[in-house]
Amino acid sequence: MLPPAPPARWPTALRALRHRNYRLYLFAQAISQTGFWVQMAALTWLAYELTGQSRWPALLSAAHVLPTVVLGAWGGGLADRWPRRAMVFATQSALLLLALALAAMAALRLCPVEALLAVSLLNGAVSALDQPARLALVYDMVTRDDLLNAVALSSVGFNVARAVGPALAGQLLAGPGAAACFLVNAVTFLAVLIALGLMRLPPAAREAPPGEKGGLLSGARHLGARPRLVLLVVLAGAMAFFAWPLLSLLPALADKHLGAGERGYASMLSGLGVGALVGALGVAAFGTAWRRPALLAGGVVLGVAALVGLTRAASLPPAVACCALAGAGMIVFFATGQATMQLGAADHNRGRVMAIWLMVLSAGQPAGNVVFGWLADARGVVEAIEVQAAGIALAGAAVALASRRFAAP
Repeated sequence: MLPPAPPARWPTALRALRHRNYRLYLFAQAISQTGFWVQMAALTWLAYELTGQSRWPALLSAAHVLPTVVLGAWGGGLADRWPRRAMVFATQSALLLLALALAAMAALRLCPVEALLAVSLLNGAVSALDQPARLALVYDMVTRDDLLNAVALSSVGFNVARAVGPALAGQLLAGPGAAACFLVNAVTFLAVLIALGLMRLPPAAREAPPGEKGGLLSGARHLGARPRLVLLVVLAGAMAFFAWPLLSLLPALADKHLGAGERGYASMLSGLGVGALVGALGVAAFGTAWRRPALLAGGVVLGVAALVGLTRAASLPPAVACCALAGAGMIVFFATGQATMQLGAADHNRGRVMAIWLMVLSAGQPAGNVVFGWLADARGVVEAIEVQAAGIALAGAAVALASRRFAAP
């Protein structure tokens, strides 16, 4: 962790920006994440266009995160032992090359849905190594007091990208096509590589206590001693299973239920991003240690209300509004939860604890995508979203009751 930062004239909601390394990281990530959402929107629509089925977009989304379930422990261990900046530089370079491969496949019209699935799996494998190191690297850039604000601001950048990226993808898909979307994503990785090269980070000090061995088991023991954090991980897994699959159901909702086509899909995806941006700004401005429980509960409640509203929407404008509400709820919950996990972990175990967090989320999301993609095809997309809302409500109530037995972490 860095020493206390010198005073700077930054508003409270932007206080993490007083750290130069974090400023470089945040702006570069905002550019790169815009490219990521351009690519994900193009992949999702292309898979649906090639097959006419909701299960294939769901499978591609699952393929992107499923490798983290298998490789996340290894990635977390590497993030605690290797220089994190060098590790992120290598993984981001590999993701750039995979985006170029997708662009070439689309330009040459050599992109059957099975090939898209294979590249998504490769992307997921690289991301499984990238994400624990990238999350832990943020802790190396700011002081402890600024960490929740830094996580929230990272969510702001991510969700500006979530709003801009799909809108840009919609324009590119209607014009030059999917190859341009993948090429845009490849170019945006250069911003991250340049920012990493410009950072000045102090040497990391992450020595484990005497006699403690490395590996995921060490992180699991560390987490197990904090019961409320364990409950947070359980609730996050439930949110990943029930809430995140909404993204892969939006093409069918836009096409079959609302009759809005690809531009309606892009509008709803952008609505998710705008809502998440508002939620992230709220966490950045008002997120404090004593407000964290309320923010976590509020995120769950907003998510349930948004999904219920989405099942009642009969036209595009209310559907976009409900997507915005869902985006706000999800980002309030996950941004607050991520900061809570990082603050509760010791330096020598932070990578492994964050790997557990990512592994649970990465197991919940693909499982939910498969279940709800199948359910949408079998029973209808509205019925699938109704089940999602009920599942989040039940999980939130169960965890709230269990958490009353334990003191705050």
